[in-house]
Amino acid sequence: MGLQISYKYKNRWKIRQLDGDSALIGRPNAQSPVDIDLSPDTTVSRNHARIWAEGGVFWVEDLKSRYGTKVHDSKLTGKVQVKEGDTIQVGETTLKIDALPEHSE
Repeated sequence: MGLQISYKYKNRWKIRQLDGDSALIGRPNAQSPVDIDLSPDTTVSRNHARIWAEGGVFWVEDLKSRYGTKVHDSKLTGKVQVKEGDTIQVGETTLKIDALPEHSE
């Protein structure tokens, strides 16, 4: 399937496309590589949140981050289903998720 995650920090958008169905969101260090690096947002934890697709449905969960994760301004307390275009707040960074189109051969 693959994921496309758009994210904005300080009014600058970036887009990241991933081949897999899961993405670890945070700030990397030698012990904790991440799929989506939200540096230099210092309000983002090393392992902040995870976004994944399961059975064609998108999910997000907070990984016990210091400042939490929100979907539409509601703080997450467990895993939450999200739809394409939903607003996910991680620290001071805003994320949106989309499925990559399937390639036909």
